[in-house]
Amino acid sequence: MGEQVFYGDGHEEDWYQAMLRDGWTRPGNNARLQHLIERTKAGEPVTLAVIGGSVTEGAGAASYPDCYAARFLDGFAARFQPEGKKNVFLLNAGVGGTASPFGLTRWQRDIVSRVQDPDGLPDLVIIEYSVNDYQEPSKHRCYESLVKTILAQPNDPVVILLFAVFRNGFNLQDELKKIGETYDLMMVSVRDAAYPLVGSRWTEQAFFFDEYHPTSLGHAVMADCLLSAVDAAAARPADDRDIDLNVPPAYGVDFMGFQTVYGDSVPEGVTLERGGFAGDDAASYKNAPVGRVCGKNFHHRETDGNEPLRLTMRFKKLLISWRAVSDPAYGEAEILVDGKVRRTLRGGEGKWGQSETVLIWDAAEASGHTVEIRMAEGSERKRFTVTAICYVD
Repeated sequence: MGEQVFYGDGHEEDWYQAMLRDGWTRPGNNARLQHLIERTKAGEPVTLAVIGGSVTEGAGAASYPDCYAARFLDGFAARFQPEGKKNVFLLNAGVGGTASPFGLTRWQRDIVSRVQDPDGLPDLVIIEYSVNDYQEPSKHRCYESLVKTILAQPNDPVVILLFAVFRNGFNLQDELKKIGETYDLMMVSVRDAAYPLVGSRWTEQAFFFDEYHPTSLGHAVMADCLLSAVDAAAARPADDRDIDLNVPPAYGVDFMGFQTVYGDSVPEGVTLERGGFAGDDAASYKNAPVGRVCGKNFHHRETDGNEPLRLTMRFKKLLISWRAVSDPAYGEAEILVDGKVRRTLRGGEGKWGQSETVLIWDAAEASGHTVEIRMAEGSERKRFTVTAICYVD
């Protein structure tokens, strides 16, 4: 094990070690992790990936190297890579204010397409949506579909579910851990580990930057909880069987096989007319570690008229992501399927430019449809941004 072991103050004390153990919500099947550690020790290139909301992006930490994702990279490399970080790489796909449906939409573009390994796939993925998925429209099916999509990759990656926590103690781990239990995954909970000690070992101000994000100390403890769970799994004999992907789902995996339409990428079988959404909102969706994420979008400007964005395609599931703002320059847009208005999207108070994703169509079988997105009456001379359109055929 490398010299760089843990980050949080007091890591050598018994109470801290007990706290870390409390974070092992489930150790999970360790066969894939043991194989990954062997490859890492052999000096093979290894890609770690993290996807989630603003906590994963690094919000609250004093600088990016202080966030849990960067610290996890350092700790993992120090333990298992003989040459440090030379062959261990991190892809951070955290985007503030977004839930797992948006993560599912972005998976191929913001993670897989950025992998530099010879096999082109991430080897370990941490998923952190436990404080972002409140009232997301798929009722955890997008989260589970993302989990299983990753697990089904041909390189047999490790998946770790990370449960962050708000200052008031809220997260969704009691619901999301059912997914981890279904696939026997490692799960790490900051709510179980560190939160009970806020107010005794740490003040709220020391651990939480604000109502939603940890400070650098909080991020350090998150990284410690992850690394401690990895240490424990590495010390156990490897399970003699792999994860069973044929088990019944916890909530549903009917968003597997998804495809995404971006402003600069249209899958085969989709006919697209941009109409009055020919622009690109370059200011939307930036990630602190990497800059712009998600690619070009569909942006309506004040002078673009009211011709709709129109797609002709087959689907059984349809998700549309859009930029929610309180800026009066931005207006309302209507989403129509086969000529019928299904949803009106509007920003307003409490919106700050985050991506919101709506579930427009949710059928058991695929069929052909025409989808239109048009500015609502009175908003023809306002702005609107459709970030991406995700569908399952």
